[in-house]
This record gives sequence, C-alpha cells and structure tokens, in this order.
Amino acid sequence: MSMRYEYNPGYVNGLGVFQKSCLITKAVGSGGYIDFTQHMSTGKKDDLYRQITLEVKGHDLAILKSYETFTSMAAQEFGVNIARIYEPPRVFTRMSLMKSVFVHKKHFHQYEMRTLYKVFELKHITGSTASTFLEYIQRNLPEGMAMKVTKHRLEQFPEHIKPPVAPTKPDQIQEGSNTPVENSTTSSPDALT
Repeated sequence: MSMRYEYNPGYVNGLGVFQKSCLITKAVGSGGYIDFTQHMSTGKKDDLYRQITLEVKGHDLAILKSYETFTSMAAQEFGVNIARIYEPPRVFTRMSLMKSVFVHKKHFHQYEMRTLYKVFELKHITGSTASTFLEYIQRNLPEGMAMKVTKHRLEQFPEHIKPPVAPTKPDQIQEGSNTPVENSTTSSPDALT
C-alpha cells in the first residue's frame, strides 16, 4: 500500500466565491482506494473537559429558538451530552438621543435594544469531539448572533504537590505545641509512628 497526497488549492462554488480546500490523503492498495474513517492516533493525549458552556445572544427570539433546535439535533448526532439549556434574563438597553446634532434640546428619540440569551451546558466531552462540534455549530451561527464559549478542562495535579501526611497520634504531640515529636529510633521525618 502506498500513500498519495493530493492537494486541491480550492474551487469556485456556484455563487462564484472561491472556497479553500484541505489536504486530501488517500491510501492506494492493490484493490484501489481505502477509506480512512477511523480516527488515527497521533500519540498525543486528548484533552478532557468537565463542562463547556456556550452562551449565545441575539435580538430575535425566533432565531434563538431555531438555533437551540439545531444545536440540540447536532449534539444528538455527535453524541454530545447537553446537561442543561436555560435562558438568562433579558437585557434592555435604552438610549435617549437628540434628533439634531447640535441644538433643539427638546426633541429626543429613545432607542431600545433587547438582548436575549440562551446558555447550553455540555458535560464530559473530549477535546477532539469538542473542537469538531464547536466548529460545526459556530460555522452555522446565524447572522446577528454572538457566541461565547467557556471550557473547564480536567488537569492532573503537578508532581511537586504531595498528598497530605497521615494524622499523628495525640501522645506524640508535645504539650503546648501542635508539632509532633520525632521518634529517636527513626532517621527520616516520613516514618512517624
């Protein structure tokens, strides 16, 4: 089997817009092309996320509801666990501005901007699944909407942090002091009895 790399720099879609393409890898064997549908491990450990919070905001309630349906269906297809979807309170911003630039102080217009929010909480997801899912839903974000993503990654404790020392017996503590007395037969402070 031999590897063949084909690079397609791009193409022009039906609207006349140039679209970039990616590197295409094909393996050629005796029977033709082999399908690479399995994930090929790079040897790097995948990140684990305890929670990813997506905050979406916009001005139209119908578009927010439609995007909620789209995100829920996409999460179901990707196998992503959506723990909770909720709607924080709306934010109303009012501005009173004069009609004229310079004079006529009595003539005002009042403008109101209503910002609606939806929050999606994703639980227990790997880094590769999260990046694929987030790229998919961010590329399909409707116009006039914004998204904020907060990731909570699981990390190992650093090696210089040690576990707590086992509690000592009360007869080994000196009177008037909270420090334990070292046993004269032991040579290391870790071997307290």
